[in-house]
Amino acid sequence: MQNENGLTPLERELEAALGGLTPTGAGLSRDRIMFAAGQAAIQRKNRLWQGISSGLAVLLMVSILSRPEPTPIKLHPEIVATAAVGASSAALTMAEEDRGKAFGQYVRTRRAVLERGLDVLPASKPTRKPMGEPPLTRENLSELLSST
Repeated sequence: MQNENGLTPLERELEAALGGLTPTGAGLSRDRIMFAAGQAAIQRKNRLWQGISSGLAVLLMVSILSRPEPTPIKLHPEIVATAAVGASSAALTMAEEDRGKAFGQYVRTRRAVLERGLDVLPASKPTRKPMGEPPLTRENLSELLSST
């Protein structure tokens, strides 16, 4: 028994039930879906970096905890005392002598320049400059100073 629409009574009842339903708005919009997809992508990247940093932290802790203790070298006490006194006094003496010589040379050079001018300074060796620049010497020092 089909009707003029070609529907059976069961299909007409289903049609009436579906026709009585009112459509509801979609719970998700396109923007919301795209935002959720972006969040999921960032969470995957964050998990990667969190995993890498956690692994490095574990490796650091293992390397700190598994570091062997240094073994002390046992020497005879007299040898240690003699070597320490000799080395420190010799190094200190050489350093003081070098410092004293350098300071004395500086003072002499400074005094000579103040008394007699720049002609006292030794002629400098020309150094190679890139791009064909002339070397710095005592002769062109006044030209260099006047240009600034």
